[in-house]
Amino acid sequence: MQIGLFIFAILTIVGAWTAWRRSPLYSVKITLKIVGVFLLIVAAIVGVSMAILNGPIRHSPAAQAILAVVVVIAIATGATGILIRITDAHVAQLPPSVQLVTIHRRKVHRWIWRTVVYELINAGAAVFLPSSWKWLPLFFGGFVLLLCGPMLMGFYMRARRLDLGMSVVIAGPWVHWQYTPAQWESWAKSQLAWERTKEGNLTWRASFVLLSICAALFGFGALFSGASFRENVAIFGGLLAFVMLLLIGANWFGRTDFERRYRRLLATPPEAYFGDEGLFCNGEYSPWILSGKYLLEATAASDAPARLVLIFQSFNGSTSVRVAQRVLIPEGRWPDVALLQQKLQARCPKAFIHMG
Repeated sequence: MQIGLFIFAILTIVGAWTAWRRSPLYSVKITLKIVGVFLLIVAAIVGVSMAILNGPIRHSPAAQAILAVVVVIAIATGATGILIRITDAHVAQLPPSVQLVTIHRRKVHRWIWRTVVYELINAGAAVFLPSSWKWLPLFFGGFVLLLCGPMLMGFYMRARRLDLGMSVVIAGPWVHWQYTPAQWESWAKSQLAWERTKEGNLTWRASFVLLSICAALFGFGALFSGASFRENVAIFGGLLAFVMLLLIGANWFGRTDFERRYRRLLATPPEAYFGDEGLFCNGEYSPWILSGKYLLEATAASDAPARLVLIFQSFNGSTSVRVAQRVLIPEGRWPDVALLQQKLQARCPKAFIHMG
């Protein structure tokens, strides 16, 4: 178990380092700052651990555990904030006369309130439950707080920076395109068709193959379960039924997800903003260069519907994927594409920009 965790940690560090090394934000100076922060974290953990183990509460394991959780949450949350400040220090400042949008932060606010409600429920349960059961809500509450505290801190800081960048783009865009309702509806249908060909659905044939593999694995496991034949049949049938329900749900969600995204796109503002910090179109803001997401390439296609295709690299901690953002070019606005070519080449020198 420990070897597996060690290998997982090493792979996570290697993956994070590889993604950071490829990022346009990479520099030796910033890397040294990050290394310094990690060394401070290690020193703080060692120092606090020695203080807890040898301090006045060393005879109380419960007090030591509670204090250790609080310290870990504080160190992890503070380190998260510092690292984000180091890697994203270049984000533009919003002029005083411009109102800051709150689209991304509102999403994080919902998760913060859900976490607070969850913790209050666990605290209430710990108060009213018998003393022999108080550890259960305290354990679940502490575990979620330990996990969500630093994550919510990072999400909020990143959301604020996205709101800041989006506000700057809307306030002073390079280019601002607007579409008629008919153009936007036609574009939404084009997006729907493109997404279907790009992503596809989980086919029933693939579902049958996966179900067959699961059935073989369950059957093989039943040979070594030591249970009776009737018990094995019941377990086998229950597990297989559970997998079938999951596959049916996945197929249904895959078939309807495209329609949901189509309706969401129709409801978004029919316009596109290009600015110094990023792109806002199709109801989504994409920064040119930020930790975790940056522009890889930008091209233009003149066949109907005329469009720009921008590819972003998105890193979410352990995996990295490429995300395509397509933008409709309105009639008569091709001269703007030359301006965008020039601006993006200057803003994103490491990206492949070929729009004309």
